[in-house]
Amino acid sequence: MAEVGRFPKMAALQKYRALALGYPEEEAEAIGIAQATKYAIFKNLHVYGRRREREAASWARRGRPLDYEKYAVFQLAALDGRPFVGGRTYTAEDYRRALLRYGEETARRIEAWAKDLIEATPRDVLEDERKFYRYVWLPHRDDPV
Repeated sequence: MAEVGRFPKMAALQKYRALALGYPEEEAEAIGIAQATKYAIFKNLHVYGRRREREAASWARRGRPLDYEKYAVFQLAALDGRPFVGGRTYTAEDYRRALLRYGEETARRIEAWAKDLIEATPRDVLEDERKFYRYVWLPHRDDPV
């Protein structure tokens, strides 16, 4: 069995974080994959902030402004009601495809690991991107699944 990398773990954690915060499952899966992509692209918030400004201006010029309120707790933009990062929107299908690359059994184990962690996490940590990163992601990103 291949070792599970950080990307699918982040996607699953973010999915279960979104579910715990009240998002429907399809939307939570889209948020999960978008968040994992964001973490892979943007290594720190000051780089993300500058890129976000340029990206927002570009889409506004096209007559399709980005919505930064819908997914504010995740520090994600929305375009046409879907999570948007890295120049594209994400859906639940993108999430499922990313996890199923590891096979159904491994995908189930990744999700069970993520669900258990999120259930043990206080709501104030789930609602704060920096706390989530510090208290959930950093200590557990290299956990075996």
